[in-house]
Amino acid sequence: MRMTAVIDPAGTLELDLGGEKTTAGYPSVMEARRSVMSTATDLAAETSTATELHIEDPSGSRTILVQTNGAVIEQDAESEPTESGPVQSAEAIEHAVSPVTPKELTVPEATAEAPAPVATPAPAPAPAPAPVEASVATEATAPETVVASAVISAVVPVETVGPLPTRRMAMPSFVDRPDADSPAQVGVRGLLNQFGLKLAASPAELEQRRDEKTVSQHRAGPRTITVLNPKGGAGKTPTVICLSAVFARLGGSGVLAWDNNDSLGSLGWRTFDAGHEATVVDLLEQTGYFMTAGARAGDLASYIHHQPSDQYDVLRSDDRSGAKKRHEVTGDEVHRLYSVAAKYYRLILMDSGNTERGDNWEAMIGHSDQVVIPVKSVDDAAEGASRVLSALRAGNEHAQSLADRALVIVLGCTPSHGPAKLNELAESFRPFVKSVVTVPYDPSLIEGRIRFSSMLPQTRRAWLRAAAQIAEGL
Repeated sequence: MRMTAVIDPAGTLELDLGGEKTTAGYPSVMEARRSVMSTATDLAAETSTATELHIEDPSGSRTILVQTNGAVIEQDAESEPTESGPVQSAEAIEHAVSPVTPKELTVPEATAEAPAPVATPAPAPAPAPAPVEASVATEATAPETVVASAVISAVVPVETVGPLPTRRMAMPSFVDRPDADSPAQVGVRGLLNQFGLKLAASPAELEQRRDEKTVSQHRAGPRTITVLNPKGGAGKTPTVICLSAVFARLGGSGVLAWDNNDSLGSLGWRTFDAGHEATVVDLLEQTGYFMTAGARAGDLASYIHHQPSDQYDVLRSDDRSGAKKRHEVTGDEVHRLYSVAAKYYRLILMDSGNTERGDNWEAMIGHSDQVVIPVKSVDDAAEGASRVLSALRAGNEHAQSLADRALVIVLGCTPSHGPAKLNELAESFRPFVKSVVTVPYDPSLIEGRIRFSSMLPQTRRAWLRAAAQIAEGL
């Protein structure tokens, strides 16, 4: 069986398999190569016949033979033109390096005996160049002599110097191979593999691995996820905490959970403090410093609260009580705080608070790349989610886009609200948003400080699924 694969620099693959042609796009040339190799290997194994694979990509062209056991043998084949440009012959290369034609070359007559003329090779229809004579130059003719010498060197035939073979042409690659899934690591299959077996991962485990890979990706520039619901107690704070933990645990540090609450926010209460009581008010006094070139990332530790086990940071809202008047953050202050956050963090998750009318809410929406709307499995929380969606769709074009791409997370708030109740509520939102995810009831989310590791396995899996849905929209 013969396969022909043509890959352009953008990663677009044109595959000809026995006269049947298909086209597919890939993120890179490397990914397209891996797909071709995987297809050729599978075809050879299924047909019990070696597959002859001819590949043309930006690095050149080559023909390999894929054996039924997966072994690859390099075939002797001439390089063929690819989309990156035709492969030039030695004669074409020879004339391409001669930038000066014979008519442009003038060399004065010499008093000393000149060496034998050197003729330039000239393919038709170009006229044959006249002989070039070299002489012992005087001071007055030194510049012309230098030019003549350079031209003579440039037109020396290069037939004896062939194109140097690349590593890919010389031998097959040992790294450009299809990614193989590792054996099962969880469940019954994972347990059996601990005793020396090599059982494949289940479809559920493979799906979890795909979600983990999606969440762990880093993107160019900061991204902001805003958690919205004007109803108090709708699940915004647990949602911010759990999503921050998933993104930080899988993607590394650089994740900030920000309580943008005008009223008394609870994000600081449900997370751990860092040995100080700093809030957004304290950071506002230092935003100018943190935007200077001399500011250090480590200095932020005095204003944010790092979560050691879940690896994200918390920026608390003003939680002063008693005689002190609580500070209400303005829209301008949100912009200042965001400039600092975007400079030092790759991912920002914001708790919106319980209003959709303040300047800080509008400023927050302006910085948002994705919105998440948590809904506890009770009617009043669902009503709050419906209203915030309506408010977004009544806004500008950016706000309307956020509403169309929103993710709704339905949270079970009592043990009696099982999958049927959650799915019923989820279906009511599904026609109006991009996606809906359900999270089962978990007592660790109801009160006290939240640790991701304290949740039930099915709860952690649900939050991973939600984070993957968000990451795909970023």
